[in-house]
Amino acid sequence: MLTHDGLKRDVARRITRLQNMMRERDVGALIIAGQASPSGMGAIRYISHAHLWGGAGYVILGVDDPHPWLEIWSSYQAVWSRNETTTLKERVECPADVVGRTAELAMEYVGGSGRIGMVNMDKLMPLATARQFEAALPGCELVEVTNDFNVIRQIKTPFELEAMQQNGAILDAAMDVFAEYAAPGVRYWDVCAEVERYIKSFGAFWGRTKLSTDLSPETVPTDKDQRISAEDIINFEIVYESPWGYWLEMTTVCSFGPLPDDVQALLDAYLYAAECSSAVAKTGNTLGMIADANDEAIRSLGFEVVGKHTPDCHSTGLDGSDGPSDQAAPDFELKTNMTLSFHPGSITPNNRGFLISDNFLVTPEGGVRLSPHNASRYHMDLEDA
Repeated sequence: MLTHDGLKRDVARRITRLQNMMRERDVGALIIAGQASPSGMGAIRYISHAHLWGGAGYVILGVDDPHPWLEIWSSYQAVWSRNETTTLKERVECPADVVGRTAELAMEYVGGSGRIGMVNMDKLMPLATARQFEAALPGCELVEVTNDFNVIRQIKTPFELEAMQQNGAILDAAMDVFAEYAAPGVRYWDVCAEVERYIKSFGAFWGRTKLSTDLSPETVPTDKDQRISAEDIINFEIVYESPWGYWLEMTTVCSFGPLPDDVQALLDAYLYAAECSSAVAKTGNTLGMIADANDEAIRSLGFEVVGKHTPDCHSTGLDGSDGPSDQAAPDFELKTNMTLSFHPGSITPNNRGFLISDNFLVTPEGGVRLSPHNASRYHMDLEDA
């Protein structure tokens, strides 16, 4: 199913659902804003497969037209997008006035006046650009429909789920690459470069690798010259898009030999929390229930929870976050076939904790892991690698 033709057929079905939403909202056209960033491009990619490395781009969709338009400021990015797009190649344009051309196309769809849906206007669009659109669309009512759009794309199609499972397998295998190259005296930067080389060999464009070595849960890129020590306890994280653009997060803990008893107990608490909270990730439950389950699980093993260092989970997809997190929307109700990035955010005293990340599909029975990265993969003894 993971072929370009399969993607085009899937995108056609996505467009049909979006056009049904447009009719319900009484909008004749959509203007979808995108920005080259891991959490700013998914909306335009959802119906055009556009990929940007810099700047803004816009997709325009008419309520009865199956082929969207893509307007990009960079001629090089336009050529790249024509090579990959699911829409008509001749509808990928690089006009001198991107906003003006986008507005012109939207006006044609609504006959010069009417309601135009705006996606990501409030999230991504600079005030000056929003004012440009308002000036270029006289007589039109601009309707913010970002939430309506996201509600549709948060429910993943079979194509999308297969693409995410593919990435789950890639990232899990990349953990073995880290173990292969990690050794005392080696630069972390060189080991991470090998991991990213492996991931990118499948066609992923961008992402990041990062880690913690001090039993704090915040993973970050190391100093360029930091070298691995045999005493390091490494909380290693990969955040990368798939060859088809779907973002996943994954971690493991590495050490040279067994973990000290107190550290093993702490890791076991976080793994238990992930087990308990993923069982709560079922249709009809709320994001806040997942956060509560993490805290309760860690406390049940005798640890004090003093706060959160990150959201416990958030929706993921073509953006690193294509919807709400438990911190921003604790009462958000989960729906079948949503996909969540999981990482228990509970923190214990003295900023001690582990970042335990993986990705789950919401089902009526609970969360289903989207990778082969099972519990046995969350601690890797590098002496045995």
